[in-house]
Amino acid sequence: MRRSVKYLNGVPRSLRRALHETPVARNLSFLVEDIVRGYCAEASSHRESPQVVTERDYKYKEGQFYHGFQCERVEYIPDFELTSHTLRHKESGLELWYIDRNDTNNVFSINFRTPPEDSTGAAHVLEHLALNGSAKYSVRDPFFKMLNRSVATNMNALTAPDQTVYIFSSRNETDFRNIQRIYLDSVFRPNLLYLDFLQEGWRLEHSHVHDRQSEIIIKGIVYNEMIGIFSENSRLFRKGLMSNLLPELAYKYTAGGDPLEIPNLTHSKLVQYHQKYYHPSNGRIFCYGSFDLMETLEVLNEEYLCDYDSIDTSYSYIPLHSRWSFPRNVHLPCRLVNMGVSKEKQSQIGCALLMCDRTAVQEVFELNVLTELLIRGPNSAFYKGLVDPNFSGGFNRHTGYYFTSRDTYFAVGLQDIRIADFDRFHELFQQTIHKTIIEGFDPKHVESVLHNLELNVRHRRADDGNNILFNSMALWNHGGDVFANLRISEMMGRLRARLRDNKNYLQQKVEQYFLANSHKLTLTMSPDESYSENFRKAEKKLIQQKINELSPEKLSKIYQNGLELEAAQKAKENTNVLPCLSLDDVEEPMGHPQLTEQRIESVPTQLCKVPTNDITYLNCLFNITALSHDDAMLVPLFCSVFKNMGTRKHDFREFDKMILSKTANFDFKLKVVEDVKDGKSYKIGLLMTTYALDKNVKDMFALCEELLLDFELDDTDRLKMLIENYISKLSVGIAVSGHTYAMLCSAALVSDAGKLKSHLLGIDHIDFMKRYTQQNSTEEIRDRLKAIGAKVFSKSNMRVAINTSEAFQPTALEHYRTFLKKLPNLKNMNKRSQLKLFKPSFHHYAVNFPVNYCAKSFFAVPYLHEDHPVLRVLAKLISAKYLLPVVREQNGAYGTGARIGYDGLFHFYSYRDPHSTRTLDVFDKTYEWLAAMSDKLDYQMLFEAKLGVLQLLDWPTAPGEVGMDYFILRVSHEEYCKYRSRVLSVTADEVRSVVDKYFKKEPRHVGKCILGPKSERLAFKLQNA
Repeated sequence: MRRSVKYLNGVPRSLRRALHETPVARNLSFLVEDIVRGYCAEASSHRESPQVVTERDYKYKEGQFYHGFQCERVEYIPDFELTSHTLRHKESGLELWYIDRNDTNNVFSINFRTPPEDSTGAAHVLEHLALNGSAKYSVRDPFFKMLNRSVATNMNALTAPDQTVYIFSSRNETDFRNIQRIYLDSVFRPNLLYLDFLQEGWRLEHSHVHDRQSEIIIKGIVYNEMIGIFSENSRLFRKGLMSNLLPELAYKYTAGGDPLEIPNLTHSKLVQYHQKYYHPSNGRIFCYGSFDLMETLEVLNEEYLCDYDSIDTSYSYIPLHSRWSFPRNVHLPCRLVNMGVSKEKQSQIGCALLMCDRTAVQEVFELNVLTELLIRGPNSAFYKGLVDPNFSGGFNRHTGYYFTSRDTYFAVGLQDIRIADFDRFHELFQQTIHKTIIEGFDPKHVESVLHNLELNVRHRRADDGNNILFNSMALWNHGGDVFANLRISEMMGRLRARLRDNKNYLQQKVEQYFLANSHKLTLTMSPDESYSENFRKAEKKLIQQKINELSPEKLSKIYQNGLELEAAQKAKENTNVLPCLSLDDVEEPMGHPQLTEQRIESVPTQLCKVPTNDITYLNCLFNITALSHDDAMLVPLFCSVFKNMGTRKHDFREFDKMILSKTANFDFKLKVVEDVKDGKSYKIGLLMTTYALDKNVKDMFALCEELLLDFELDDTDRLKMLIENYISKLSVGIAVSGHTYAMLCSAALVSDAGKLKSHLLGIDHIDFMKRYTQQNSTEEIRDRLKAIGAKVFSKSNMRVAINTSEAFQPTALEHYRTFLKKLPNLKNMNKRSQLKLFKPSFHHYAVNFPVNYCAKSFFAVPYLHEDHPVLRVLAKLISAKYLLPVVREQNGAYGTGARIGYDGLFHFYSYRDPHSTRTLDVFDKTYEWLAAMSDKLDYQMLFEAKLGVLQLLDWPTAPGEVGMDYFILRVSHEEYCKYRSRVLSVTADEVRSVVDKYFKKEPRHVGKCILGPKSERLAFKLQNA
């Protein structure tokens, strides 16, 4: 449903960090159903004294025209320090939302309301085809070709349940204008060629293109993508819930396409769909940041919108759903997860209730707060009622309040539950509702949730523009007031006033939306061992049906189409029609961060002065390399559970309220960091991060002290529940992040550091934890975790980074010193482990997915070695010029690429891949391709690869993350600048040299891995390896 420059958007950050990868579409973290829940903030206190209001001198005036656009509304939004404008193009009717803000990471998006008319995925296939060549940029897939001609911080297109969005962001204005023109031409004047439809959508084709006698199968990038998406049971649950909760509207269809319905889409229907829904009157454009709007308006008016007249777009309008008189129940089958818990516990159950109109901004805000109170943390009603009894694996992934459709809805569900416990869920659900109405909410819990929402607004992110759009996207799509949606303090003030005036206000909301709400769906889902086989049979039946419908001439055309498509995919194109940055556009590196280092109370401390919007950020890294292997294997579990067990002073519920009322919570992650200078050693670290409003920093350090020194693990019933929920969640999301797990697995075959990462963060960790908990009692695990905690939290093996404003730094350090004086000096664990490299090997992880995730890794050189920048440029070259055309375009995988990490491991990977050994063969033939193109390597090809590297090197950094590369990896700003300069100076001869050095012979230390379905061919290969 979305395309992105990297395929890591849904990957847990811990896995990304393990691979030292930062995706270009950084942590947007959706299919759109997963959009950020909302920005909320505590209202400013009401003042009795009169205030002087000065009228602002806005750059654009209401009622005035600018290049055919009339400015309709302008408002300053103090919560986000921005000025919001809406403009409308007089002739075409297109609406433009412009946010003027002092932010260099500028964002542009084109949105169309595209309610699906069936489940053939027309909107999704069109999203792919639109970015596959246009009138002005008539090359195949300029989207991917621009990845190495740009320094964009995000390039995406996505299909939501009722809209299609084309979005990008960049800090470079030349780059911004280049991509803007490509996107505009793509949506308003796409080529929509038939051969591109066959490649991107679906086609019947011989399994071996050149063999008329080979089996006819279905191929297509979107087709394979949707098979991959629905290989994850959580996605099936989400799909089933929305389609059955809103069965009278477009939401009953699968906007991305149901794999068994996609082959009913024709090219002519797709063209008609574009003509109907991609009219400017049905579109919306979002523009955010510091770049001049006038140039955007001029391009829109003179080059695109002048050809259109405004039309009535009521045909795309989505009404509110009629309300049911009685609740409904639906049961669905799903895939049996062979890496999950036992079959009898793999069921899921959820209850969804239709809430209010998305355009009711205040009501949505209040319901967002209410549902946070109901599900967030151990003090929430549903946590107490449904999770605490410990008869499941905890909340499922679709628990929450969702406002991505016209009708908002709330869902709460449990995963890894027995069918026999479905009735218990119903009983506890109803009991929880009644109990909440009678007893109400703990005021401390209410304040902790409201404080956390305020902190979320103040917290500045590197991609604020994207987040603002995503939070308001559904509201805007249905004609709601996006300005009001940004006035968080005003909405919070109204809510607080209502809470003061009516002590039962929240209980009345619960009664209205939960107890008296008959539009309620209970969805259950249980594994069916024949699920995959049933799909294969249905697919085979569909193929035969399609073949039977063809005349002899059209049947013969299948073979010809395959040859024509292959020829088109291999044809050399004139990419010079695409714009590209020049060296002058990218020569300057980012500014130098204000970092200093001190030893405070004997602890190495990195201090960073940066504007933080009255927030102080704290990072504590504990070196735990000296832990035994057995202890280290339990550190991920320790990180997950110990912060949720309470302390000797406060039980877990009280401590949770204290944390959320003063901080953004505590996050603990395991870090395995190789030496970036020589690559011969590595360290294991435990990283604690948190942040708080400056006014709460004293309390933040006090809470740190209490948690680290007084954590309590004696409640074995709760510990048992937390352990079981931890294991339950491990197997969820593997299909979404399969390529990342595959790279961890292949890296595990190269070095002991890679093996450790896989055992701590990868597929191997799931197997280990399942075995460990079966072999050890909760009491034994408790004692091991206690012993770990008693060893690691010491000043002697600790480094700290504090990011705060220059004005507040002295106060922050005062509280920091007080905190350090309380920490003990235990046994010094500051050590390194020497890296060990392994012999070549291959491993196949048999998982019951219908697609594969392939990876190959070999050890090259660490980050600060002189060859690393050259190999990084080469990786971009291999990705763009070799892997994407072969693995994606020709062979049908959704994604593929090559990269080299800080750790010196060079990776190849594929994502949602219909092939396995065939893809590994492509990886192995990389040198043949490099040798063949050696003489063709010119300046432009090399420069484009360098731009691909600069995308990540020049990534925008949020205030709380400034200096973290140095803190974690010990890469200084001077070393960064030297590395960046080295990237820009790489020559063709240097590339040829590293090709011969690292690719000509099979590496001495290489690992290959496939995550995918069982295969007799793979089993044979393993036996004979």
